[in-house]
Amino acid sequence: MDIRDLAYFEAIARLQSLTRAAAEVGRTKPALSKCIRRLEDRVEGALFERRGRRLVLTAAGQTLLSHAVKMRASMADALRDVAEVAGGHKGHVRLGLGTSIVESLLPVIADWHRSEAARTTLKLQIGLNDALRRDLVDDHLDGIVTTVQARDAFNLTRENWGEDDVVVIGRKRHPLDRRRPVTIHELSQCHWVLASRFVASRDWLDNAFIARGFDPPNVQVEIGSAQLVAAFIEETDLLGFLPRRILRSERVRKALVEIPSGDIKMHRNLGFITRRGGYVPPALMRLNRRLKSAIEAEANE
Repeated sequence: MDIRDLAYFEAIARLQSLTRAAAEVGRTKPALSKCIRRLEDRVEGALFERRGRRLVLTAAGQTLLSHAVKMRASMADALRDVAEVAGGHKGHVRLGLGTSIVESLLPVIADWHRSEAARTTLKLQIGLNDALRRDLVDDHLDGIVTTVQARDAFNLTRENWGEDDVVVIGRKRHPLDRRRPVTIHELSQCHWVLASRFVASRDWLDNAFIARGFDPPNVQVEIGSAQLVAAFIEETDLLGFLPRRILRSERVRKALVEIPSGDIKMHRNLGFITRRGGYVPPALMRLNRRLKSAIEAEANE
């Protein structure tokens, strides 16, 4: 079965028209008609039926389309793999980074690109966990470095690289900035800057308050970035719920402190996530060795 015939078949199925498909792929209508006949001879059945001016897939056509998409993606992956191996360090990397770890990992990525991957093109996407996972599943990213969750979908694979805690953080000299742990009642009287309700840390904090008999935190501002949350609370009495690792930044450490809050802290794992059976470029594998070492080193500090 010719891979080009499958590509033409996909175009016809998507556009439901020989005329539009021929214009898109740069072939004539008779050539595409022959393509369909060849495929129908192979599967021994009709792939399309005409409804008015539209060509609509039959049940056999729908089955072939699902396999054709997988076969084309597999062929594209194979060609990428061969080209990158043949080119040594040449390739393209599509990597997503969680907002809470991007600041510590960007210098590692920049050093890798400068020292051993100058011919590698790089797409970096910074975002919240759920958005990164959606783009990974939709094949817009090759992998993501972020929080590893037990509830990750069956079609994702996870590799744990390190651990961290998400804790209550406020500005220096905040009314709750003192040595003794604050109570849940005191926390419930404060206003907060938090991520959206779809983020794991926000969900955990809401449930922690509810489990102790309190309403969820009084959220005054919702922001989708750990760095932006940190910047927002520097000059206010608002509290945030952020990864403790963010305090390793000298700039952040000058303005913010961890508010001692007893067991109001969320333990999490950090690591690398890919699609199960998906393609991971050789260049990304090399970069991952550096990123993993950096996260492990921070976890041991």
